[in-house]
Amino acid sequence: MKNHLYLSVSIRVHSRLVSVLSCFFLLASGQGGSSSDVPTHSFDPKQIQISLNPDLDIVYHTLAHFAVPGDPSNLYSKDYSEHIRQAKRDLEVGQTKLDQFQAALEANYRKLPGLRFLNLAPFMADDYASFKQALAMIDFNFRNEAEDSRETYEQRKARDALAPLLFGNTRRLIPLFKNRFPDPAEHEFLKQFAESMDDERDRFYKHYREARTEVDQASQEWFEQLWKAEGAKILGPWASRSGVNVFNIYLCPVMKRNGRGIPINQEQRVLFHVVAPLPEAKTESLQSLFVVLHETTHRLTDRLVDSATTIPERQKAVSRENAAFYADHIFLKAQHPQHHATYLKFFLSLDQSSLPGAAVEKEFLKSYPVEASLQSALDQLVKSLRSE
Repeated sequence: MKNHLYLSVSIRVHSRLVSVLSCFFLLASGQGGSSSDVPTHSFDPKQIQISLNPDLDIVYHTLAHFAVPGDPSNLYSKDYSEHIRQAKRDLEVGQTKLDQFQAALEANYRKLPGLRFLNLAPFMADDYASFKQALAMIDFNFRNEAEDSRETYEQRKARDALAPLLFGNTRRLIPLFKNRFPDPAEHEFLKQFAESMDDERDRFYKHYREARTEVDQASQEWFEQLWKAEGAKILGPWASRSGVNVFNIYLCPVMKRNGRGIPINQEQRVLFHVVAPLPEAKTESLQSLFVVLHETTHRLTDRLVDSATTIPERQKAVSRENAAFYADHIFLKAQHPQHHATYLKFFLSLDQSSLPGAAVEKEFLKSYPVEASLQSALDQLVKSLRSE
């Protein structure tokens, strides 16, 4: 959560098993933007920041309580759910509001697909307090200037004394959220979501993350070791041409085999945030890197899909996802063959598979098909990266 002026944003969410691209657009200034509008300047991959952010993680932790099978934004997993229940027993935490309201919240989250935008919304906020408050106060109406001009000084002073204390950019977020979530049913969900998330954070999640500080730090160090050894080199050709001005990687323990790639247009700058799994073992650092690579690859491959006149609009969402997978496949096969098979198996759910490499590659191309003309364009794109 950063302090930004948000003019337009887009979000991509994906899971390993669902070849679907979900894009949402927020028009905060009447100007549209998309992840395909990439500036041509070169970005130095050495400027990429890697960090942990528990205030961001609590949002995804809360969303992970709502199973949405088949939806690319789904964060629910049985393993994570059981792990959290055990952690609450270990910390002697009783039933939280999230536990209490989970079933009702999950039912409404499934019924109201516009709520998937919550996967992006934290990046619109200055901080956690602003995000939570804006959701909780989404029905709050600010007075307009015409009303102010008719009030006396004493009237304004008396009313202002009763006005709530607003954090960070809450004042700006509330109308944006009202625009993004117009349904009264969405408002009711968001207010209960904010209440449940905040209670979960105060009663459990802060203590849980404090208790696992050393574990989280070790996990981050594993990823950073891989990053320094070869991760930056692998991602470098894609990052240098990603057209971003600020690039942040957030390692999140809620993410398992999925990630979030969130580009934000800020005046003349592009901020790019990738949320990737925090590795649970040293060997999983490579899998986290694959998620970062996939999200970054979209920055270049989406443009090729969007400009392809042979692909119907209704098919472009899936085509964007498949194009990124295909580009990474041929890139790793050509330039980092030692990781090629591992990448294919990871995104095919074949971590322990003994299938020969040729069979795995055939299955991968079958699972993420790309039409011939787009393949040719992707081949040329990856070929152009070889000299970098």
